Amino acid sequence: MKESVLVIGSGYLHFREYALRGLAEHYRVVLIGARPLDWQLPYAAEYRETDLQDEAAVFAAAEELAAGNRITGVITWEEMLIARAAAVGARLGVPAMPVEAARACRDKAEQRRLFQEAGVPSARFHLAGSVAEAVAAADAIGYPVVVKPRGRAASVAVQIVRSEAELRAAFDFARSSENASIADGLVLVEEFLAGPEISVDSWVLDGRVEPYAIALKRTGYAPFFEEVAHVVGTVLDSATEAAVRDVVIRSNNALGIDRTVTHTELMLTADGPKVVEVNGRLGGELIPRLAEIAIPGLSIGAVLGAVATGREPDPIPAPGQLVGIRFLYPAEDLTFDDLEVPAALLGEPWVHEVRRVSEPGTELRLPPRQFLGRAGYVIATGADVAEIDARLLKLAEATAVLGEPLHI
Repeated sequence: MKESVLVIGSGYLHFREYALRGLAEHYRVVLIGARPLDWQLPYAAEYRETDLQDEAAVFAAAEELAAGNRITGVITWEEMLIARAAAVGARLGVPAMPVEAARACRDKAEQRRLFQEAGVPSARFHLAGSVAEAVAAADAIGYPVVVKPRGRAASVAVQIVRSEAELRAAFDFARSSENASIADGLVLVEEFLAGPEISVDSWVLDGRVEPYAIALKRTGYAPFFEEVAHVVGTVLDSATEAAVRDVVIRSNNALGIDRTVTHTELMLTADGPKVVEVNGRLGGELIPRLAEIAIPGLSIGAVLGAVATGREPDPIPAPGQLVGIRFLYPAEDLTFDDLEVPAALLGEPWVHEVRRVSEPGTELRLPPRQFLGRAGYVIATGADVAEIDARLLKLAEATAVLGEPLHI
């Protein structure tokens, strides 16, 4: 019987289809999801529908699939399911991400502790259970500080605060925004790391950590850190890239990660690269898809399937070009209708893609009323980072996000 890879959760069409398609080209995919098959249908050999938040139900579905398939790898790229997928692997006796490593990937404070123990450069931090504790932590670290939930992703509810008054408001907002799986009421207060922010995607197998894609991150909607754009390719000089690789390898090993791909976020500070966090899954924001465009022959699905089944991926060449993405937001809160892009721009050879990701009728609000309230995105290529940034901005400013304003 052909070996199968179990995928738990498939994510959203526009942001994860490339990964599922690439995986299905190389492996037999058996899938557990929360809804009936839709866009996933061409890629799934077998499927079970269940409540992904119900651990017992997920275990039962996985065991049922394992009874009829030779499952040799367990995968998820959904942030909230990382620990559950690791537990499924352990339950089935299939080598997968270690459960404790998966839990550390879901808890930013635990990561900080493990980085500190291993000597991995990162931010100074404190956990605060009250506003008074948060104020004391900020006084000890020194303003500005960053206040964040421990278990959210995509920089949701993360903000910089520069005074005690701002801290008091930020503390309550971070605590109210916390992932339900972390219910102790503790909020992370940490040192603000100044410098350009980057992310590094790597594959990890048997203690070997191999970075293969680096992205520059652009954020907006201060004091929050909404991720609005990324540029992927050869974006660092060789000395900086070498230092980044070293820190990425050490941070992934400090968490005990294995048999997966990771997305490590770092700040390039005046003291060198420092880790913001390690995500124990495929990078979001379409960064891995940008890597496929930038690197000739790269299949993210093939890489993910290889490490999940205990095989070393084929060598990944250096990027052949630079490519960037910018997300499209409304100018104000609205009920979304459509995108309107000038035809002349769509004909430009450097425009790779313009896509709508929200359905007509969706209510879109700006941070902090809503995070990741995107109408769509644009992807462009260019000769250097500055050119891509300029082209992405030009595309975004020329693309109208149409809809009816919300007056609520």
